[in-house]
Amino acid sequence: MEFTQYTCPVCGNRFENGDDVVVCPECGAPHHRECWEKHGRCFYAERHGEGFSFEDASNGGEENGETGAETVVCQRCGAENEKTNFYCGTCGYPMHAEDRTEQTNTQQTQNQQPYSQGMPFGFGMNGNPMYDPMAGMNSEEEIAEGVKVGEAAKYIGKNTPYYLQVFMRMRQFGSGKFNFSAFLFTGAYFLYRKMYVPGVLLMLARIGIVVGSTALALSNSWMGTMQYTELMNGIYNNTLGAEKMTVLMISAGLSLLRFGLMLFSGLSANKLYHSHCMKHIQQIKQECSDGSLNKELEARGGVNLPMAISFFASYLVIYELCNMYLIFQL
Repeated sequence: MEFTQYTCPVCGNRFENGDDVVVCPECGAPHHRECWEKHGRCFYAERHGEGFSFEDASNGGEENGETGAETVVCQRCGAENEKTNFYCGTCGYPMHAEDRTEQTNTQQTQNQQPYSQGMPFGFGMNGNPMYDPMAGMNSEEEIAEGVKVGEAAKYIGKNTPYYLQVFMRMRQFGSGKFNFSAFLFTGAYFLYRKMYVPGVLLMLARIGIVVGSTALALSNSWMGTMQYTELMNGIYNNTLGAEKMTVLMISAGLSLLRFGLMLFSGLSANKLYHSHCMKHIQQIKQECSDGSLNKELEARGGVNLPMAISFFASYLVIYELCNMYLIFQL
């Protein structure tokens, strides 16, 4: 059976010859197989109890969802709208067949454009924001060798539009983008994105710098009592002595090291995360069948917020304890 005269209720794209189509056994509504798996059930499942039939809703004048002289039923969400409406006031879906055809052609054109033309965040009816987890890309497009955009989106989970655009930029131009989250939350960001080895190493390095700085200050009590002007005059006039100058240089080195770790984290985070994602996605694809692939990508990917919070909270506690101990000792 051909479905080229219909559109998929999930993605809104018209079916083409050769598409892998799943037909709902309850109401007869056709879906792209990928859309069915993504939605997890028939798009009209909530209307099955009402005796909804896709065939009845698609025949004759009801192709446009017409149920009466004054109202039109949206084929996507089932909401009733004024017959004069061109788009559904609930979901923004075109109410008339000619409008749906125009929207389908527009979406296909956008999918053929480079990723930079995509709009992950746009505006729908009445200025309501729309969210596109694919960042305007085609889910079947390759974002890396052997990895499709849809597969990467499943594995990334959170904030997919940002990372898909960054990954596509890496593929096309070989350059990444500075990650301010990784810069501000050095170590914790990597743990959040399930990159445990660099995350733990960076967190331990940050804790080591705090403890080292505290130990240095405790072993040289003059560091906490010397006034800033006195310190600057001593450095300028070279009257501090070799020992104090060495201690100051070590202290300054630890501060630079801390900033260096933050800078390294911000500069390398996206590239490391890209390598992490592509490596694990390819591994999952080798281990899993097509039927369980999406579930495995979601289960093994995504984020680990509890671990990130635990490590970062531990770091903050150690940092505050060191500061309080210095205050009481000096």
